[in-house]
Amino acid sequence: MKFQHAITAASITIALVLALAPLTAASENSNASWTFMVYLDADNSLDWFSTVNLQQIRDGLASDAKVNVIVLMDRLDLPAYIYEVTHAEAKIIESLGEVDMGNPETLASFVTFTMEEYPATYYFLDLWDHGGGYRGVCWDNSSGHRLSPHDVETAIAQAESAKNQRVQVVGFDACLMGMVEVCYELKDVTDIVVGSEMLTPGYGWPYTELMTYLSNNPAVAPRTLCSELAEEYVATYPHYMVQLSAIDEASFSEFAESLNDFADALKNEVFAYQNVIAGARSASQQKFMLGTMGVYFYIDVYKFAHLISTRVSDTDIEAMALNVMTKLDIAVFSEEHTSNHGNLDIKQFGLTVNFPPNTQKYNVNYQTYVPCFVQETNWLSFLTAYYNAM
Repeated sequence: MKFQHAITAASITIALVLALAPLTAASENSNASWTFMVYLDADNSLDWFSTVNLQQIRDGLASDAKVNVIVLMDRLDLPAYIYEVTHAEAKIIESLGEVDMGNPETLASFVTFTMEEYPATYYFLDLWDHGGGYRGVCWDNSSGHRLSPHDVETAIAQAESAKNQRVQVVGFDACLMGMVEVCYELKDVTDIVVGSEMLTPGYGWPYTELMTYLSNNPAVAPRTLCSELAEEYVATYPHYMVQLSAIDEASFSEFAESLNDFADALKNEVFAYQNVIAGARSASQQKFMLGTMGVYFYIDVYKFAHLISTRVSDTDIEAMALNVMTKLDIAVFSEEHTSNHGNLDIKQFGLTVNFPPNTQKYNVNYQTYVPCFVQETNWLSFLTAYYNAM
């Protein structure tokens, strides 16, 4: 989810009327370094924030920006449009009627269309909406559907195959998407994942600052852009507990291997260290996460591994825990979070993983939402062994 702020009269002013005009000509930025795609699902309780963020994108773009910004926006009880956004206006280039933003075919069609019409060196796909970590993103009220992480992977893979292009960055302007499971599902279709392991405010990312930076640095490298986004995002919310990570998928694969070995070792010694695991799980859990689908039991991976390393006597498990921490530090190349906000602050290390306290809290849809992670790693096997030992 995104949690929602009180709406002030001043902030309403910036979201009044957007300049909309039909567009038939091709993009003027056919040689742009970046095409920034926003899959903006506002067909839900976040409807009001959609126009605010669209206006912020316009405000941030320079009049001569050499950047393509394309937005598919579906609002609550209103038809969906695809916009080409510039400083001057948000031009309607497609009127789609009602669409199901929770259908992976909608996402695949949007990315394919944008790659075809707005070629660039780099592509950034921004998934904007409520988020629930491994449980998905982009809740569409009209259909009742949402995109699981595997749906997102399937849609991007379809578009990339059709256009022989690659989406360099997949970012989630949504709650709780900074998860191991999400990164694992996307590891073959993108180079970088940007997401938060915490809740995201309704106003979302700082689009004015982001577009200003992109306008001034149109050839910026993907890693640099993502680091800038993380810094600007956290600076925007000094009075909220916010966090954002940028994960390198090439390095993530080595981290996933280390986590796999760590989980396997814990599974093999689960009876000896049941209480140690339970204590580390509880201490590293991101608490008070009441989101789109209820209570979430996500733990900060680094914190969990650190606690295990300090509480076991088995030197092999200790070494594996330390390796998890080392590999995670490399994979998460940029991480920012607000400080001095209580005990949650010490748990922000970049990624969470699903770890419910018992079988009663475990969601059987886990296998459906992130099947690659479940089938190709030992994490679920470890969880099962842990629950059986209780």
